[in-house]
Amino acid sequence: MSSKVSSSAYLELHNIHQSFGSHHALKDVSLQIAEGEFVCFLGPSGCGKTSLLRIIAGLDTPTSGTLLQGGIDITHAPIKHRDFGIVFQSYALFPNLTVADNIAYGLVSQKVSANDRRARVKELLTTVGLSGSDDKYPAQLSGGQQQRVALARALATSPGLLLLDEPLSALDARVRAHLRQEIKQLQEKLGVTTIMVTHDQEEALTMADQIVVMNQGVIEQIGSPQTIYAHPHSPFVAEFVGEMNFLNAEVTGTGQMQSGQLTLHCAPSNTLMLGDHAQLAIRPEDVRFSANQDNLLDHNNTLRAEVIHLEFLGSRVRSLLKLDNHKRPILADISMNEMAHLQLKQGQMVHCQLPQDRLHVFGGAA
Repeated sequence: MSSKVSSSAYLELHNIHQSFGSHHALKDVSLQIAEGEFVCFLGPSGCGKTSLLRIIAGLDTPTSGTLLQGGIDITHAPIKHRDFGIVFQSYALFPNLTVADNIAYGLVSQKVSANDRRARVKELLTTVGLSGSDDKYPAQLSGGQQQRVALARALATSPGLLLLDEPLSALDARVRAHLRQEIKQLQEKLGVTTIMVTHDQEEALTMADQIVVMNQGVIEQIGSPQTIYAHPHSPFVAEFVGEMNFLNAEVTGTGQMQSGQLTLHCAPSNTLMLGDHAQLAIRPEDVRFSANQDNLLDHNNTLRAEVIHLEFLGSRVRSLLKLDNHKRPILADISMNEMAHLQLKQGQMVHCQLPQDRLHVFGGAA
């Protein structure tokens, strides 16, 4: 599958395959990344995202395909001849070295003078918010601080490419959210081309300029976080990035679907024919409902539903709705204000609307 992130390519992957015996980890992956972009490889375990990162780093060699960085073929280049810094999930700091020595490790091999090393270490510690930690050891630091040191070490040699392998997954939620902001701001400040591997959709949505959604060794979709979320190309992307409700349906007319006993109007499809099976999908926040049908803006795609469960999620309430004559319930999110206005409670009957402009149509049934 050939895919493109940007027209100004700093890193190019052409027809990358990787096989281990009969297992195909990567299948004809092509990708272009522009200089200065922050790109996330997003997908479930085993989708191929880490395999792709390891090939870019030179830790693994592709079975076939070509890798270019800055126009130079680095497909088979040894690691020491590649221009990148990497941060691992485990931080991989040397426990017997001070923070300063950990950060300066790559500079020593480049034969940078001691004075220049000290100056670079101080500059980076200031950049990552750890000034004065030069003489501490990794064990004396928190997980978040260790991750900052690992990031500083990766940036010490001013690499053209920064690789992040699930760098925040070992941290607790509050620290993770804070470091997300810090890493993104630092990347924008330095302008370094960055690739981050993650299985966390929230991380990808909040940090990336472009998201590469992967599944079973192929790229499912590339786009901005907004595009990936609002216009998923496949049921997999729709379900993996955010929450999504799915209804099996059959095409009964132009822009018209039948799902069980429900007749629903949607955007006309250029690929589906009369009688074809399809899946209709809608985000929980796009479902509208009211205690009174007349309060809805229009009556298209309206139906009665029973509230079978309510879950409080802080600023919003998630309700599970059982549609009339339909086996599969759907999720709907509303604000606390709407919850209070509707006086919503379990067992209540409501009028529900699936707005036509918010319905996604995919070919085939689940």
